[in-house]
Amino acid sequence: MTRLVVLRPHTHAGKAYAPGDAIAVSPAIADWLIAQGIAQREAATDATRTPLEKDYEEVGTAAASPSTTKTPHRIKESKA
Repeated sequence: MTRLVVLRPHTHAGKAYAPGDAIAVSPAIADWLIAQGIAQREAATDATRTPLEKDYEEVGTAAASPSTTKTPHRIKESKA
């Protein structure tokens, strides 16, 4: 499910939503609602992002910014 924020009054599955309401819909419906200007993706916060999303953003930031001291994930080799 994709979380969206409603931008203008909308009825989905028989329920009325007002601007600012959050709604969870399938990815296909989310794309349609966004294309129609009815909703936008909910801003992800640290509380709502999964660990995988956080890791992906950290690695992407490190790769795009060579001046950072943070090293992207490395595979530790065993000491033999």
